Amino acid sequence: MIITQANEGTQRTHVVFNLKKVWMTFLLLAFSLLFFALAPTYVNAMGVNVKATASSQVDVQVDMVNHTVQIGYACARERMEGAEIEEGALVIINDTLKLSPKQPETWVLLQNFSLGFPYEYGFNLEYCFAYDASNPDELLPQPQLDVGLGRIGFYGVNVIFPEPGVNITDREPYDLTVVFVFSNLIYAITSTSFHVDFPMYPSLAQKASVCNVTVILPRHANCTDSTFHEKGLHFDITHLDHSDALKHAKIDLDSFQYEPAWLTFELTGEVFPIVDVEIKREIKLDQWGGIHVSDFYHITNKAERILTSISIYFPQGVSHPTARDEIGPLDLNLRELAMAIIGYSFRYPLETNQAGEFTITYRLPWKKYVNQYDLGSYNLALTSLKPFDWMIRKLTVTITLPEGAEFQSSARAPDSVEKSAFQETVTFTFYNITPFHDLDFDLTYGYLAFWASFRPTLWMGVLAIIVCALALLWRAPKPPPVPIVPVPPEDLRSFIDAYERKTGILLELESMEEWLRKGRISRRRYKVRKKMLEGRLSTLSRDLTDLREKIRAAGAKYADTMRQIEVAETMLEGVETDIRRVEARYRRGEISKGAYRRLLGEYLRRRERAKTTIDGFLLRLREEIR
Repeated sequence: MIITQANEGTQRTHVVFNLKKVWMTFLLLAFSLLFFALAPTYVNAMGVNVKATASSQVDVQVDMVNHTVQIGYACARERMEGAEIEEGALVIINDTLKLSPKQPETWVLLQNFSLGFPYEYGFNLEYCFAYDASNPDELLPQPQLDVGLGRIGFYGVNVIFPEPGVNITDREPYDLTVVFVFSNLIYAITSTSFHVDFPMYPSLAQKASVCNVTVILPRHANCTDSTFHEKGLHFDITHLDHSDALKHAKIDLDSFQYEPAWLTFELTGEVFPIVDVEIKREIKLDQWGGIHVSDFYHITNKAERILTSISIYFPQGVSHPTARDEIGPLDLNLRELAMAIIGYSFRYPLETNQAGEFTITYRLPWKKYVNQYDLGSYNLALTSLKPFDWMIRKLTVTITLPEGAEFQSSARAPDSVEKSAFQETVTFTFYNITPFHDLDFDLTYGYLAFWASFRPTLWMGVLAIIVCALALLWRAPKPPPVPIVPVPPEDLRSFIDAYERKTGILLELESMEEWLRKGRISRRRYKVRKKMLEGRLSTLSRDLTDLREKIRAAGAKYADTMRQIEVAETMLEGVETDIRRVEARYRRGEISKGAYRRLLGEYLRRRERAKTTIDGFLLRLREEIR
């Protein structure tokens, strides 16, 4: 019995051992599969970490920074010597950094570099670009904006270098230039005094050995006070082509430098417009080889001085320029320098926060801007709005192709392509455009030559039909001449008397409205009197209609007189409607007092011309009665 129990215990022990062996084998197999599955991911992660370490900007140091702050910007200053250049109210900051490895006798493959400025200036940043200082004509990829620098309170910009990156060694350091364009950092204190804010130093994630600060003032400006004076910093003033420059050197620039700065300056005899600008440009290509351009400007004066004129630059080869505003044509002063400049003078100077609108039209040479590649394929290459000195808040460019042309492609994706019966219109829209934006248009369209003769052929067909119709009418028997019926003097006298009574009633209604506004007549009496006068006016209108028909039937001379009186009456009614509309807009505050006076004066002159025309015809009819 004891032997049997021992055998059973031995068997149970073997079973447990076999189960443990199976489980261990299963666990080892599972871990092996998991290891082989995750091994490639682990290797890739190690590779990424090694790459990031090799290309991290932590491994580079900033030997020197040139921090240049240019207050105001005149993009055509050097290309147009002798011209009166108006500087736009932009602030351009140019940071050039010399980068080298931290460890001597090593090299660093740098794939990106970040820098920035105090965060409050981020709301004023309009544009940013970067380039190798040794090759300024070739820009680096567009930097990433509003990235972190590793500390709160800073606006960061990340410059990404093309693959595989930039090799930096002790013997070959790398010079990186980053340009920032700011708006609304300059505001006027008086008509000649201005205040500007800007970051004193760049904000870097590491220290810099030296930071050379240069602040360039606008042309013919004198610095009256600044952060340099307030903090007792050492600075030098140098002269650069009609501009003063304040220079200051900062040794051992700390990382994450937070240093807002300010400056005030006085202008002597120079124009420094602070404006908001919106432009709508319409480019029309016709089938006879013409390029017609219309630029619609909406300019708001933000300065504390009256704006009397502004300079506008044109593409090369401009011809036949004209200008007009809402009232009529304007005079232009055109000068041919390296590029055509137009000195535009406003009809009425713009006061502070007042807006003005005007349109300038001109033509461009076809051969200079349009190329034909093959039969039926054309390319339009146009440099649009360059140079200019201001910030353009909104720019809309509309290109109307010739009749029968079909849009094919464009370097820029258009916002819309509208198609009509025979034409297509391509529209581009841009916002917050600075002088550094590339606005070159390269547009390709298809066009068959027979469309150039489409309109002439159509008109010739219409002309042939008209000639045939006239020939048939000429050969048709002519009706007997209509006898001229003399107009009885009583009818002419009745017409003149009725018209004068009508004019008197209209004047009385106008006077009553004025009395009602001034409270000289009660509303009840006004309504009773108005109803009575309108009844008389209705009766006179019926009588005048009958008399017109009698006089018109007397012959072509009297019919033409009645027609011209009716045209003058229609013009008079339209002017009265325009006067009421502009008065309502002025009461609602939609237009300024100056614009209201200009429009009202123009409408009153039109009304006087219409009344003079009617009085002249009535006087002729009265002379015939005598």
